[in-house]
Amino acid sequence: MADAPRDPDHDGYVDRVFRGRQLDRVAFPMGGIGAGMICLEGTGALSHVSIHHAPDVTREANAFGALWVKGVPGGARVIEGPVPRWKLYGPRLAAVGAPGSLFGLPRFAEATFHARFPFGIVDLRDPAMPVEVRLTGWSPFVPLDADASSLPVAALEYELANVSNAPVEAVWSFHAAALAPNAVGGVSGTHRVGAAHGGFALEREVTPERPWESEAISVAVDAPDARVNCRWFRGGWFDAQTMLWKQISSGETPHAGPYTEG
Repeated sequence: MADAPRDPDHDGYVDRVFRGRQLDRVAFPMGGIGAGMICLEGTGALSHVSIHHAPDVTREANAFGALWVKGVPGGARVIEGPVPRWKLYGPRLAAVGAPGSLFGLPRFAEATFHARFPFGIVDLRDPAMPVEVRLTGWSPFVPLDADASSLPVAALEYELANVSNAPVEAVWSFHAAALAPNAVGGVSGTHRVGAAHGGFALEREVTPERPWESEAISVAVDAPDARVNCRWFRGGWFDAQTMLWKQISSGETPHAGPYTEG
């Protein structure tokens, strides 16, 4: 995939480019001015979920894009680069497998991050995959228009490029579960998954006495024929993640509405 383009209005402009260990602490903020934040990391991961009027830079978003390519052995990948080593050893509960994380799933072998405000661009390559991915993250940013620039929106654009000499059949998907399971201050509540136009919504309700601690995040695509599965497998330990990856790695595209009980 070609490098990020130069700015035609500024001759000689060159993106700031990060590779290898330089990606470990890159976090590009998205979400609108004063409207909460979620960051696109240099590897393509989503983190720094801060939506309760306080920076919460240790909150990982349990959300990711995935790609499966038909006919390629082991042809499923989380659409991210390698997990930074500090995440495997430093954070709380890392020593017992980092419950809730998906660090053990296969990812692209190489990532490159281009800093190009208001865009963050991640290029992903893998010698075992016939497809390269460009992931672009951004938020509405209109100079001199505070209202437009404050919309609570984080947009992700996935561009897939076939770099082989043969046609490719593939499935792209996006998955999320409790984007913010451990809010700042230890906020808890009732989690619910609901249907939304072109996607799904993750909600958390708390007591009526503290409505400001409630939250809702909608994830949607602009494809009119998108298939949405609001029912992950229910089980203990890593059962839900295991069953989800089995579906992804076999190219399944289940379609189901939200649970109505429990």
